[in-house]
Amino acid sequence: MIKGFLPLSFIEWRGRLSSVVFFGGCNFRCPFCHNRELVVGWEGLPDLSLRDILSYVKGQKKWVEHIVVTGGEPTIQRDLVGVLRAFKGEGLSIKLETNGSRPEVLRAIIEEGLVDHVAMDVKGPLRDYNRYCGTDVDRGKIEESISILEEKKVEFEFRMTVVPFLHKESDVYEVATFLKGRGPLILQNFRPKNTLDPAYLFIEPLSEERFAEMNRKIDAICKRGSFDKALQPPSP
Repeated sequence: MIKGFLPLSFIEWRGRLSSVVFFGGCNFRCPFCHNRELVVGWEGLPDLSLRDILSYVKGQKKWVEHIVVTGGEPTIQRDLVGVLRAFKGEGLSIKLETNGSRPEVLRAIIEEGLVDHVAMDVKGPLRDYNRYCGTDVDRGKIEESISILEEKKVEFEFRMTVVPFLHKESDVYEVATFLKGRGPLILQNFRPKNTLDPAYLFIEPLSEERFAEMNRKIDAICKRGSFDKALQPPSP
């Protein structure tokens, strides 16, 4: 189920040189998603060999000690645990990126010590989650995943992609208030590139000035993380 591999990244795990593994498949249909090929039609992409990836990582141990596991949505794939165990067996630190829809998987891999850092996307205020995600979402599971991370058994962060037209500015502050005291929130500015819904290619992202002002206001509400650039998988 591994559909993409980026040997080296300086941006996906801030301050750490990492390799990045992309799982195919997702249970959300967020219209602004920038990894379209990992959400629809991903079954047609070639599977990448875990053995080959491990071989590369072993050969680069002097430089690469960290790996990011993303997607798609990794937690819906039954191969995830085996992949994480393989990476842990090589002594790698692991960051998992997730939409929080599978709290039972999240808890299991945290309890087994298979991840060191979790980045969980929060799509917007929970009251309107189905619209942000393009499908019916069990909001209770999202809240459960947030509660699991609140236990602070691993490093974690919450992330929200701010999408003009889809989000009002007040939505961002509502999310920040909801997460106040629960964990750091990182805002990501929407990028109109390779979006799941082609209509979103024509939506202008926030200006740098407005995005910076939004971050300043977030600082007054809750602990804010550093800006984290969105990353696309390499072309197959």
